This record gives sequence, structure tokens and C-alpha cells, in this order.
Amino acid sequence: MSSTVPAAVKAIEPRRMQLVAERVPGGHKTFDYIFDTDLAALLAEYEVRTLTSEITDPEFFGAVVVRGGRITLLLSPNLGDFEADFFPRYLICQALGMDLSPLPTPFEVEVGPLLPGVPA
Repeated sequence: MSSTVPAAVKAIEPRRMQLVAERVPGGHKTFDYIFDTDLAALLAEYEVRTLTSEITDPEFFGAVVVRGGRITLLLSPNLGDFEADFFPRYLICQALGMDLSPLPTPFEVEVGPLLPGVPA
């Protein structure tokens, strides 16, 4: 999978992530905090909206959309218990601009548009 992002998107993305990060206390923006906090409490604190995707491709685990400082997660309907806990946390880290790479195979990440014609 590819991780190339157009230069124009790279310029916009940090501001969106900054809007999210500004709403959360500094000590709550760490890997340890995100992965140790109860998931329901974490989603509430970050005001994350979660949606179940209709995408059933076995290679799709989820997507994160950051718009106007809000995080929306689109999650695969096929996630097991571990994945349903791990991937929302991972996607929140991505929304905050935290570098968690490289992920172990087979969890490669592709940055791209969710809809054709809409920049990632």
C-alpha cells in the first residue's frame, strides 16, 4: 500500500490535527494515555464519532476523518475484540499526528481519499 500524500494535503492536515489537539490536555496526548485509558472514556474525551463501515474488504480495518477539529472513525464491521479496541486508539493517534510506524505486517497504512476526488 502507498503512503504518498499530495503536498497541498500535507499543508492542510497539520491545522486540522492542531484543532483536535487543542481541545485535549497535554498529558492526554501521549501514546501511553491513549492506549491505557478505557476506550469509551477516550472516545468521549476526544468527542470521537464512530461509524460502522459497509466496507467488507478483509484488508480494510478502518479510516479516520478529521474535519473542523472533529474526529470521525469509520470502522470495519469485521473487527474482532482486539482489533475493535486497538484500531480506534491507533486512528486517534493518527488524527493527532503521532507517528506509530512501522506497524507490523499485515497492518500497513495507506493515506488516501475516502471519496474519489476528495483529497486525503
